[in-house]
Amino acid sequence: MPRSFIVALPEEVDYRTELQGIPIHITGVGKVNAALGVQKLIHQGFDEIINIGSCGSLRHPVGSILSIGRVYQDIDCRPLCDYGLTPDEHDSLVVEIDPSSDHACFSTDYFYEQSHQSKYPPDYLGMISSSDAFDMELYPIAKACRLAGVRLQAFKWVSDDGDHSQWRENCRVALEKLLQTHRF
Repeated sequence: MPRSFIVALPEEVDYRTELQGIPIHITGVGKVNAALGVQKLIHQGFDEIINIGSCGSLRHPVGSILSIGRVYQDIDCRPLCDYGLTPDEHDSLVVEIDPSSDHACFSTDYFYEQSHQSKYPPDYLGMISSSDAFDMELYPIAKACRLAGVRLQAFKWVSDDGDHSQWRENCRVALEKLLQTHRF
């Protein structure tokens, strides 16, 4: 069963090309890059994908490692459908990843910054505050894996709470913590 890690940026894995003997695929930041990256892995025959990387959180302290159970998307197609839904897709609100985990991730198109609260719409802020984690890649990865029948695991480490000043150092420390506490 060929497995691969998928991550947005090389800095998140300290520029490594593999972890615990498993190759790492770098996608680039954002939903489009993540969707293209996961499709490439699926077409290459990987049948298990492990998404790791940094996330923000207003609910968990920096350094926390979260096993993600479900993921929501940041999409607003009103008036065609409610916030968070894609028109004509009845199952687009949430993608279940691991039913044994209560941790929810919100995949958004923006870096959340505490100092810019006024620029965000209320629905977005509601998801940021109610989710355990927020990132920019997990939703399309999860959706593509679900559609292709590929197994997915997702582990996010909290690198910030909207203050990105220590992001690189927090990623380095959290990656080491993940590798000490998890065997893939």
